[in-house]
Amino acid sequence: MKYNKKRYISIILLLIIIISATYTQAQPLEKNSYQLSNKEIINQGLQSICKNENLKNIYAKILPHSLTLIKLEKWYNDHPQIEFASLIDSTITIKFIDGSYTILMDIFSTSDISQSFISDYQSDNPDGQTALILNPSEYLYGDFHCRRIIKKLHNNGYNIFYLGNEAANLTFIESELGAEIVYINTHAGYWDIDGDQQADAVVIATGEHWTNNTTVIHQFEYENQMIVEGMVGDKSFVAFTPNLIQYYYQPGDLPDSVIYMATCHASYDDSMANAFLESGAAAYMGWTRDTIFWTNSITSVLAFILFSRGLSVMQVCKIIGHGSFLNFLLRSKLIYYGDGKHKIPKS
Repeated sequence: MKYNKKRYISIILLLIIIISATYTQAQPLEKNSYQLSNKEIINQGLQSICKNENLKNIYAKILPHSLTLIKLEKWYNDHPQIEFASLIDSTITIKFIDGSYTILMDIFSTSDISQSFISDYQSDNPDGQTALILNPSEYLYGDFHCRRIIKKLHNNGYNIFYLGNEAANLTFIESELGAEIVYINTHAGYWDIDGDQQADAVVIATGEHWTNNTTVIHQFEYENQMIVEGMVGDKSFVAFTPNLIQYYYQPGDLPDSVIYMATCHASYDDSMANAFLESGAAAYMGWTRDTIFWTNSITSVLAFILFSRGLSVMQVCKIIGHGSFLNFLLRSKLIYYGDGKHKIPKS
């Protein structure tokens, strides 16, 4: 009898243990089982790899496939909250298990110019052609080159509209690019959507910061892959894809424009160029790979001096070429898509 009683007690205890274990497994993670935010994961990777290696900005650009970037890609791929990380040239696409993406465009940018410059500017030449000078990276690189471009175009009778930093936001990009000249000085990268180590689209950073509310404010654009989060240094920005231009600008909306993307990687492939050309632009210009920012700035001014003297898009790109010895090492050239014989209109 005692044996049977002990046996029953043992069976009951065993059942309690099994039920308790099953119940525990079925419960969601407790709040104290903390999961890192996407931004925290990215920062952890940067701290673990890049900061420890003391890699200087210029060497990171000259050696875009350096061991540091390869290690960083591996670190992200090993993280349980990341579906994949894909390194292409010097851009890393990260897809998290929640389905969101972050594109590391220029992770070695550390300069920060705190002074605000001209911020916004509009000249009044009502009978002239229109030029948009957009400088989302004013906070980082300043506006000295934009001032020179503005002066040159203003002297040639252009009506100038300038926006810097946050003012060059997504809403402006969606509706106000209908000008004869569109110059954008910012950052760009590639988006590898499926993780096959192939770039699916060039993406261009606006001056609008990416926040926790961005996917709500721009829900339509986010769900239709018109925007993605792009990181420059430790800052996140709303970056637009070719889909945005294709949706908001129909054929003929752009008046035979010259689109000059003063950014790294803007002409890595023809994805962004085709979106502008299909919307009516005559020519699209941009760098094929990384470019050193001072080379980008100086050659931008030179390009508009050459344009004002009547040179064509093809001639300007041929004269500028790599722009500097460092760009030559980076294998980066200023190239164009579209009509190489096109010249900027004279007012």
